[in-house]
Amino acid sequence: MESGKVIFNDKSVRRQAAVTVIILLAFILLGQLIVARMAEDYKKDMVEHDYTVAGYLSGSGVDKRQIVTAFTSDKTGADTEAGASLLSSSGYAESTQNSLLPVVESFHQKFALTMLLITVLFSLAILAVLYLGEQRRGYQLETAAGQLRHFMDGDTAVRLSDCGEGSLARLFASVNAMATSLTAHIDKEKQNRQFLKDTVSDISHQLKTPLAALQMYNEIICDEKTGNEVVESFTDKSRRELERMENLIQNLLKLARLDAGTIELEKAVFSLQSFLEKCIGSFATRAAQEGKSITLRCGNGPMLCLDETWLGEAVGNIIKNALDHTDSGDAIEISCQEAAAATEIIIRDNGAGIHPEDIHHIFKRFYRSRFSKDKQGVGIGLALSKAIVEKHGGAVTVRSELGRGAEFHLIFPRLTNL
Repeated sequence: MESGKVIFNDKSVRRQAAVTVIILLAFILLGQLIVARMAEDYKKDMVEHDYTVAGYLSGSGVDKRQIVTAFTSDKTGADTEAGASLLSSSGYAESTQNSLLPVVESFHQKFALTMLLITVLFSLAILAVLYLGEQRRGYQLETAAGQLRHFMDGDTAVRLSDCGEGSLARLFASVNAMATSLTAHIDKEKQNRQFLKDTVSDISHQLKTPLAALQMYNEIICDEKTGNEVVESFTDKSRRELERMENLIQNLLKLARLDAGTIELEKAVFSLQSFLEKCIGSFATRAAQEGKSITLRCGNGPMLCLDETWLGEAVGNIIKNALDHTDSGDAIEISCQEAAAATEIIIRDNGAGIHPEDIHHIFKRFYRSRFSKDKQGVGIGLALSKAIVEKHGGAVTVRSELGRGAEFHLIFPRLTNL
């Protein structure tokens, strides 16, 4: 019963039910009128048949008073049996085909056609009511779907029309409430992200000045040549830490600029082979010193529309990550592939690999694995690489097996080549 109440709370359902009831009542009334008309036609045909029989008997010399009495007096069951016995001997009985009785055949055809027409009209009317109701609901749902697509595309001011009654109106009101809540969360998230960007940018800028001063002081101390091995050792360590700090600040500034959307990529079409050769060149000295090899397998064919500086930063961070997690004698291989829909840069190594616990977190900022042997990194490089690749319209994926190396795929849609 409760479900029935819920259904009839819907104004459109009530309207459709009311129209259906009106149609049913109209056809019931029409049916009664047709039955009355059938009775009148039957009476008319019966009277005409009796007139014909009376005329035939009168013409055959039967007394007129007897004819009138035969048609107007009450009949008994014995009269019916006698008449049936008389006429059945001539083939006139209930089993006689309608086609042999013109009056009956005419009556049947006339009202069979009438009832068929009424049934067809009734069916069409019900179908029309159902169709119009479903079409209206379908239009409302399609309109709502279009508005939701606009909302998903970023127009958070869009709301569904929840005026009126019924289940759809209640559903749309709930969706609007959810959209309002989502919009509030989105605005709050934007504010938090903006605050974080501004904070990181401000802190990074503020740190650049004292950092430059510290580097200058450290260089002065190095130039003094005190001859004290302890001093020189600590001076060298402080130089490395200052360089590390400067690199961190620069990366934070880059991330802040990427997040703020203030970077305009200066794209041009490059041969991937020449681009990757430049990327590898900046690591050749380090790889040689550590006894590691970096090889490139890329033909002259693949081309990509890219910002050489920024994408070089992304690829360089992944190569650096590979160098950080390989040992002497290990190899890093860089290759490129071109398919119908995408261009791919693949950077693989045969180093330590990535622990399964870390595989879904390595692109998070400041994420440090408890299994990593690299104690110097701060977890910015891969996050920056991912942001740069996505700025180019691409994506980064990684596959790895612990102890058997890692494989990074930088995937770019071919549309970026146009």
